[in-house]
Amino acid sequence: MTTPPPPNTMALRANAIYEAFSDRPVLALAILLVITIAITRLLSSKQADQSPNGAKPVPSVPYTLPIIGHLPSMIYDAQSFTRRLRALYHPSGAYSLNFGGTVHNILFSPPLATALVNVKSENASELELFRGIMGKVFGFPLASEGHKYDEAIIGLNALYKNFMSEPGLGDMTTRTAQLVKENLASFVTGSKSLVDQMIWERNADVEIKTNAKGEKVVEANFLDLVRDWSATCANPSIIGSDFGHNYPEYIRDLWTLDEGFLLLATGLPRWFPIPALTRAHIARKSVTDKLLAFETAMDKYVAGEDPGPDWRDLDDVGPVVRGRIDLYRKKDMSMQARAATELALLWAANANSNPLVFWMLERIYADKALLALLREQVAPYVRAVQPRQEFVVPDAPRLEKLDIDGLCANCPLLKSCYIECLRLDAAPWSLKVAKKDFVLSPRDKEVQGIVLRKGEYVHVAHDLHNTDPNAFEDPEVFKADRHVKYDENGKGSAEMGSMRPYGGGHSMCKGRAFAFKEIMIFAASIISMWDVDAPNGGEWKLPKQRKATAVYGTADSTRVWVKQRQLPVVQT
Repeated sequence: MTTPPPPNTMALRANAIYEAFSDRPVLALAILLVITIAITRLLSSKQADQSPNGAKPVPSVPYTLPIIGHLPSMIYDAQSFTRRLRALYHPSGAYSLNFGGTVHNILFSPPLATALVNVKSENASELELFRGIMGKVFGFPLASEGHKYDEAIIGLNALYKNFMSEPGLGDMTTRTAQLVKENLASFVTGSKSLVDQMIWERNADVEIKTNAKGEKVVEANFLDLVRDWSATCANPSIIGSDFGHNYPEYIRDLWTLDEGFLLLATGLPRWFPIPALTRAHIARKSVTDKLLAFETAMDKYVAGEDPGPDWRDLDDVGPVVRGRIDLYRKKDMSMQARAATELALLWAANANSNPLVFWMLERIYADKALLALLREQVAPYVRAVQPRQEFVVPDAPRLEKLDIDGLCANCPLLKSCYIECLRLDAAPWSLKVAKKDFVLSPRDKEVQGIVLRKGEYVHVAHDLHNTDPNAFEDPEVFKADRHVKYDENGKGSAEMGSMRPYGGGHSMCKGRAFAFKEIMIFAASIISMWDVDAPNGGEWKLPKQRKATAVYGTADSTRVWVKQRQLPVVQT
């Protein structure tokens, strides 16, 4: 009789484990998940070795979910998550996150940030990213005309000089100031009928109320009121007056697109079950159709043909858009490509400025002492008056004086409020992609360089520096005069200091000079003519910020009571 072979111990153990869990699949999956999490945590905790030249790798933040990485933390509360990491990795000035298997290096140290925005394009560039956003967010037909966009980009950027220097900047600012004079008295009209209300009033859901003194006041959504009024005053200097007259509702489409911007940037299709994404796709189509009509009219106009009865004032289209039409024709770009490029311009001009006017006014009206100081400071340059009543129907108030140069040069407290709101209420991130392995070396030799690898994303998180307690005292507190400095003669001025809210290098915001002037004009004009209070005489509550692409939004109610302030009476 032959002796049986010895049992296979490993096989027996494996079989025993299989039998133990075959009837407990939930337990088996739970154990597998725990093991996966533990291994992922262990592997993601390993840090790369220091480079031989002394540069350091960007510290990796450990995570527990494979592939998904840090996405859940960013979706749940990006602000708290990134600020907590800033405190942990402050000595390094940077940390590295994993989003869907891709590496994202987050820089918040000013020396590292300055080095990145000025890095050579052969090392890292944002052009490929901008190109992708043009297609995914704004609908540019990259598949068929991507090469035309690449050929036109230098010419498109060159036209932005009109936002930065004379005579373009002066002409656009003067046009905007004139529209402020025309529209300021109807910031709220007090009309109950929708037909008689202005477009920004209808969008702000206005109601007529009576305050404790028996005075008529207008209740409105302050965010919608301010940003849509601002758009009405600023956009004609860019795209002319006909577009807004023909399509007054286009601004709502822009805000809906802005709310879904990050979702569109993922490339997800319209049918994907996220309501904000679907709304953004629909809004993009709506405003694009309007821009297609505009582009067709402009094409006929520059060719000397009749653009049609709805387009009789195309001669007032701003220099940036007017110059782009010539470039589009030269590059033989389709109407779809032109409309997408114009949509990107309109979005940027509104999303980066108008909500900041709202936050600036929110903070100013919340502090009555600050409001009084600002009114006193701007009074020599912005003067609102009430014409003496000589007929049954009184004349509307008007801006008797609007000195743009004096306002922007001689009102340091108002400018400081503007900078302080950029610090607290804007959260822009500059973004590049590393095109090869290289060392990012700051000019400050006391700051150690960092190693960046080909294909990695590199972000400058400006908001992390702007709210850093190591850079700003009481960083979460709004201090209106924080940025005011005085010279030996006692003359005050306000400067950005270490802040870079508009980025830097080739990707620096091209509209920053125009944005500064229009925001100063809007804020000074509104506070000069209008009183704004919390409804029913209640306590003013600052809305909670909600993450957006550049300037924060909010999901909170922004209802306020608006009424005309007591103005000097003058003879008509």
